[in-house]
Amino acid sequence: MSTHHVVYVFLIAAAGVLSASLSVGALRNRDIVGALPLGILLSAVTLWSAGKLVELASPGLAATVFWANVQYLGIVVVVATWLLFALAYTGRSEWLTGRTVLLLAVEPVLVLAAVGTNGSHGLFRTSTDLVAYGSLTGLTSTPGPAFWIHSAYSYLLLFLGAVLILRLVARSGRLFRSQAVGLLLAVFSPWIGNGLFLAGVAPPALDTTIIGFSVTGTVLAVITVRHRLLDIVPAVREVARDELIESMTDAVLVVDHRNRLVDANPAAESLLGEPIGDAVGEPIDEVFPALADAVEGSESDGGASDGGLADGGASDGGRAEGGASDDDEPFRTEIERREESAVRYYDVRVSPLERGLGAPTGRLISLRDVSDQRQREQQLEVLNRLLRHNFRNDATAIQGNASLLREEVTDPAALRRLETINRTVETMIERNERFSHLIGRLDDSDRDSIDLTAEIEGVVADKRRRHPEVTIVFDRADPIRVDTGEIVVSALDELITNSIDHNDAERPRVRVSVTPAERSERDAVRIRIRDNGPGIPDREIRPIDRGTETPLEHASGVGLWLATWIIREVDGSISFAEDRDGTAVTVFLPADRSSGSA
Repeated sequence: MSTHHVVYVFLIAAAGVLSASLSVGALRNRDIVGALPLGILLSAVTLWSAGKLVELASPGLAATVFWANVQYLGIVVVVATWLLFALAYTGRSEWLTGRTVLLLAVEPVLVLAAVGTNGSHGLFRTSTDLVAYGSLTGLTSTPGPAFWIHSAYSYLLLFLGAVLILRLVARSGRLFRSQAVGLLLAVFSPWIGNGLFLAGVAPPALDTTIIGFSVTGTVLAVITVRHRLLDIVPAVREVARDELIESMTDAVLVVDHRNRLVDANPAAESLLGEPIGDAVGEPIDEVFPALADAVEGSESDGGASDGGLADGGASDGGRAEGGASDDDEPFRTEIERREESAVRYYDVRVSPLERGLGAPTGRLISLRDVSDQRQREQQLEVLNRLLRHNFRNDATAIQGNASLLREEVTDPAALRRLETINRTVETMIERNERFSHLIGRLDDSDRDSIDLTAEIEGVVADKRRRHPEVTIVFDRADPIRVDTGEIVVSALDELITNSIDHNDAERPRVRVSVTPAERSERDAVRIRIRDNGPGIPDREIRPIDRGTETPLEHASGVGLWLATWIIREVDGSISFAEDRDGTAVTVFLPADRSSGSA
């Protein structure tokens, strides 16, 4: 037996051993999606390889034909289970039914019947003969029509399974893409060998299909160890994604590159006004004109509509964000839709869908009902107007009447009460103006770099003029810049004011310091405000730290709330602690990295 024949036998044996070991691992993990059909497939490859080895060692034509037929017990199973594995691995669970298995079993049964009874009809092999290679003996035959039908069917199933895996490759992450590419290589290797054998490139009786399976076993071993083939499979992700989309309360629609509706979840059905099945394939401007107008209008505006959207689905306060000068950029807009006697508002987000080499294939559109949110915003706007504008008028009226009474009243006790009313109203007006200023700054989107040291120095100087009875110390530092805009100065002003107003010490002191953060995961600036007052009660701090109030735990004022909101709005943080002399408030703000200030 020549060296080439020894190598051939070795590769067949290697394919069998690798397939057997991998099949054991797959069947042990059969609870993993796709592991059971993969284990059966590899077991069938083992049977195929073993049958080929025995065929080569068999004496005489009858024994050689018998073991060649035995190999088809493995061959037909490999073909069928490949498609079952591809369906399971890619999450096509709706196709994995008993009916599918029965349909796939029909062709193998017919093939095995044709092979077993070939002597009486010759449909599978029209003639057979032996060819010897030293001590090896192989079967050569002339294929019949049944063989070619079986080959065509096998390649069809191979192609269908490969398409499913290729679709996965196009849209998967790195781990699943590595698995899928390895699987394609593992499957195509033996079929390339089979094509060479059928084309007559290989020597007669030396089936190169088996050699391809040695490559299959090696590749499967690699992706099992390195890419966790039998540990993590994409089917779970695919099923979870489908279930998530189906159960979402947000309406989700998918349109193709021609703006035709491709798919939608149940939540979108009420918006479409017809069953999803009837709407699929229709242009989006026919099934949902308001949405089409909003999307097209936002695109033409470059993603920023300034007057809202057109009638029929447009909102006077409509807005689009994110920039969308073409179809390959995500953007956001808003539409309104009149439903019976009510008007509903929807936040619309549009994202491109890409496959393969980044070519756009359509868009994903989600709609969230924000009607309740819009109503709350309108209510807050009205309340804010009442508090900010009407409060001062009412307070001024109280002051005026108190002044008139002071001219008419001579009783010292009554005059003292009128003076208390006047001071209280002045304090209320001052707080209202301060809070109105802070609320207004919450809408400030300016995030330019500022010299924080200079800004705080100005705040401290103003407080010294207003409160000469308080010792205010500012630990001067080199200029330190932050990327927050001037909005944060209002928050720090409020914190310093709070330390002064609630300080009842005999000799009130407030110390402010600004330093670069010593240890931080990112560049940051630390501001510390200490006072020798009574401290902020825990019942005031806990709601702010938690972010919510309860009937039993709530802050008595809104100044700390507003300061906290502003600081968090600019990606900063705030904490409160008891100092040995009073309260210490620590604020971290993002430094201006471009200037190297921190």
